Order: sequence, then C-alpha cells, then structure tokens
Amino acid sequence: MDKLSIYLRPFREDDYKQINIWRNDREIQKLVSTSFKYVSEAIEREWVKSKMMDNRKDIYLSICLKENDIMIGYISINDIDLLNRTAKGGGIVLDKKYQDGIARHEAGILVRKIVFDDLNINRYEGKCLSEHMTSRIVMEATGYQLEGIVRQSVYKDGIYHDQCIYSLLREDYYRWLQEDRYSLKSFAKKVRFLKKQYEK
Repeated sequence: MDKLSIYLRPFREDDYKQINIWRNDREIQKLVSTSFKYVSEAIEREWVKSKMMDNRKDIYLSICLKENDIMIGYISINDIDLLNRTAKGGGIVLDKKYQDGIARHEAGILVRKIVFDDLNINRYEGKCLSEHMTSRIVMEATGYQLEGIVRQSVYKDGIYHDQCIYSLLREDYYRWLQEDRYSLKSFAKKVRFLKKQYEK
C-alpha cells in the first residue's frame, strides 16, 4: 500500500472557521449535491459542535496533512445502521489547493478502512449528481457499482438534477484490497480508462 500523506481525526470545535470558508465558497459548493446558501459562523459553530457530540449514526472527520497538521477538508460517514450493516458516504469537501485527486483518493482509503474494518459495514452507499463526472469516475475506479439513477431528486442552481446511486459491498472491498487495486498507480490507471470511456 502507498504511503499516505494525510490522516483523519474527529472534528474539533475550532474547525468551524475553516469549514465556514468552504461552505460559503460557491466554487467548492458546486461539487456537492446540495443547494448553495450562505451560512454564518455562529450557525457553523453549532453545526460542528452537534457533529462532535453524536457519532452514533453519523461520523464527521477532518482531513489533515501529516507534515503540518493543517486541515484541508472533511469527510463523513452517514446513516450508519449496525443492524443491517449499511452506511452512506456523505461526500467529501476539499480545499481548492488539494483537488488534484490524490487527497481524495487517500481519504477514501482511510474511510473505507473505518467503514469495513471498524464498523463492520456490509454495504456502503455513495451518491452524486449525474453530471458530476469526477465523482462518478472516482467511485467506479474504487470498486463502487452503479445501482441506478434517481430522477430529478435534487434542486440546485435553479434546476432539478438526477442522482446516481452507487454501492460498494464488503466482499468487493476486500477482494480489491487483496488484489492491490487501491494503490495510487492502479487508481490512476483506472481513472484514465474511465475518462476515455465517458468521453466517447
């Protein structure tokens, strides 16, 4: 396995300041599946505190650089159901400087380890807007399978958008892990292949 340059940690209360900057950045928010709206620092602070105090169904984690501990984004695991052993990926938010794909790839490696090794999840679901080709390619390049498309399920930027539903099963995750298909080299090769397929 490749040496990772990032690590994940639980939210800290002062994370709200950086998260609020990302939340109010229209360019960054274009990459998420929710409508844009300005959020005050006061609201953001309470939101972060609420995520810190309850991790039974949702786990929010800061993405930090190992070299200097700077927070460069955050990621979440949502709707954790330990009876049915299912959970959903809440998406990932990254600072503009770290959107080249490497940080996202590394964060995915760490989150999948938590999901399958620590939480014992069997089915991990991911969603993205159908036109978000980067998200679709990243999920497909890491073993997720497209299950279907939910039509006009998200209202954003004045129009309704379709959402793609993906899932990664426990058995597929461990098979990919055993075959070393989560290495950066393998991931990059798969991404290049999928980009060509989608460009046809």
